[in-house]
Amino acid sequence: MKKVLSILFCCITLFTCSFGLSGCIFNRENPFPYRGEYKELYTTAIYSIPDAVGYMHHGEGAYSSDIYIWEQDDYGRTLFSYCEDYNNQIFGLVISQAYDENTVYFYPEINYALTLIDSDYLYESVKDDHLKNKTENFYLENKEKLKEENDWNKPLDKTKCVSYAITDHKVLAEGTHSLSSTQCDEILNEYTKTLNLPNPSKTPHRYNSVLQVDAEGKILHEIYGVHQHHDNPNWKKTDKFTYYSITLWVITDKDGNYDKENGVMVMYSKANELDESFVYNAKAILEFKNKNNWTNLYCDE
Repeated sequence: MKKVLSILFCCITLFTCSFGLSGCIFNRENPFPYRGEYKELYTTAIYSIPDAVGYMHHGEGAYSSDIYIWEQDDYGRTLFSYCEDYNNQIFGLVISQAYDENTVYFYPEINYALTLIDSDYLYESVKDDHLKNKTENFYLENKEKLKEENDWNKPLDKTKCVSYAITDHKVLAEGTHSLSSTQCDEILNEYTKTLNLPNPSKTPHRYNSVLQVDAEGKILHEIYGVHQHHDNPNWKKTDKFTYYSITLWVITDKDGNYDKENGVMVMYSKANELDESFVYNAKAILEFKNKNNWTNLYCDE
């Protein structure tokens, strides 16, 4: 969901996103654990939405993600709104198939939808019904499609589900490695060639993070880069400051190798925009993963 947070170019914050595989995870240091009342739904959201980080960051600290339940069916499914965007713009609808004392179950890749809603104020000191009111129209417009794709009011079929241990923060599959700065610059520069910028940087990389890992160890990365003075090769301190921001998602194997034709997806690519929030369609992410032979770890039951 973002980075579910807008990033100001002059104040870039690194949000380390990570993905856990059931039975093969370890707890990373977590400064912002979820303290709300819906831990099972929170777990579903952070492992469904690829770039969810699991908290609402505001620079010096964080609030817990916000959750509002819309409906539940006769078989344990729950349709709910989710927000971890302190900038009060990016929201999700998510369906959880079921949960018990220890585990959540959901259909991967098709159980969420995202929206970006303009806002002039931050997600702070809002009323208790804020999330409900903010996402009601989005819920009404998207609920039937989500329900249909997630077998609403049909008997539970765990063979179509992935499962995760209920948690208060996102965890990373053991042995997962991020890309080096050199690798990120190479990937960013390869894409930059398609933009024909007058003054591209040789080292645009600013940060990168791991978003998800599949059952075979393939990794979904996010890379963020900036080309300063991209349109002015003769830039001076008295000139207008300009920049070009890029966010790429890349799928690699565990050693960092990737398919140059199919392994890179452009998520954000704009010049001189302070608000770099973006949302994406779940089906587009599914297609991207399918092109790269992404393998989910389904339940055996």
